[in-house]
Amino acid sequence: MERERRERTMGMAWSGAATAESLARTFFEALDARDPDRLRATLADHATFRALPHHDPIRPADEIVDYFGRVVSSYPTARWEVTDAIGDGDRAAVQFVVREYSPALDQDLIAEQVVIVRAANGLLVNLVGYYDTAEFRRVFWDDAG
Repeated sequence: MERERRERTMGMAWSGAATAESLARTFFEALDARDPDRLRATLADHATFRALPHHDPIRPADEIVDYFGRVVSSYPTARWEVTDAIGDGDRAAVQFVVREYSPALDQDLIAEQVVIVRAANGLLVNLVGYYDTAEFRRVFWDDAG
């Protein structure tokens, strides 16, 4: 039953052989589409997420989905796009861009970020974000107008 739910939700044949890179790409596609079911389908029940390396982890998977629901609500027109990924089976480093148009500045606000992911049994089990918090605050809060 779990396998069928994941296949239906992810829109592809789910397999225990999914790589960390492919799962991370699907995670960000779901985030960009604001599709919490598809996002959840990439995560193991016991998955953990840290926005930055020394932050307390958010867990389990349903709490991670709730967290990202709040993120996309805070940036209603933002887009998430994977720009590069380096993967090796159960681990991947994924570079992505968060982009949101600012009418006040008449330009896109852009932040490049990286997340390190680990997978096991075809699901993401750990995600750790790395980004310049001062740059993000400046671009998305201070300069956004």
